Amino acid sequence: MTLPPGAPASRAHPFTPLVLTLAVAVAVVSAPGPAAAAVLYGATILGVLAAGAGRAALRALVPLAPLWLFLFLLHGVLGEGDRIVMAGVSLSRDGLALAATQACRLGAIATASLALYAAFSPARFVDAVAARGWPFALSYLVVATLLALPRFRARAAAILEAQRSRGLRLQGNPFRRARALAPVTFPLLLGALAEVDERGFALETRCASGVTRRTPLDPPRDSVTDRAVRWLAGLAAAAMVCWRVLT
Repeated sequence: MTLPPGAPASRAHPFTPLVLTLAVAVAVVSAPGPAAAAVLYGATILGVLAAGAGRAALRALVPLAPLWLFLFLLHGVLGEGDRIVMAGVSLSRDGLALAATQACRLGAIATASLALYAAFSPARFVDAVAARGWPFALSYLVVATLLALPRFRARAAAILEAQRSRGLRLQGNPFRRARALAPVTFPLLLGALAEVDERGFALETRCASGVTRRTPLDPPRDSVTDRAVRWLAGLAAAAMVCWRVLT
């Protein structure tokens, strides 16, 4: 999932979406109750829509829906404390508040993270890190982490098709499905470890861990708006943490 070239998130400095995502995670975890968490979740959705990454909010609903249902059953239906009746079902009042808080927290973090993933440009991020004179290992760690999921997904699909061609069956009773995990999981882990070793050797041969400052090819412009947004997001997250600690 990528953004159109004209989207505000794709034009922003690479550090801005990253700082905003971290600020959203810190602020929403520090939210003291369901009302504050819901406000932050709504603000996150509005911010993602304004940044041109509205599809991230929709794609976040796919993994969030079963988690929300699990939270509702765990805290709302099976929770303790005062009970209320809704649609003929007895629910825990405190459990519903806890479930709503956790659901909004997960929703805000997932939405912001998917928006960051959609707006992330490895080349612009590496140039931005080089322009600041920071170590190359830092940029490589971030880039490799964010780009690992597509490679793992493609490798898992290839391994799954190869094992199916050898007669592996993934349908049937739970015991058969559990036995089928090993032929898929072990090659995936071994391939990931081999890739890490190869990439580490390639980086060492290119003196990636050296102290030589790299020259950025096309450093992104860090505008006043980007800097202001990053500072405001950081201050807002710090204020939320202080408010949670002091209250």
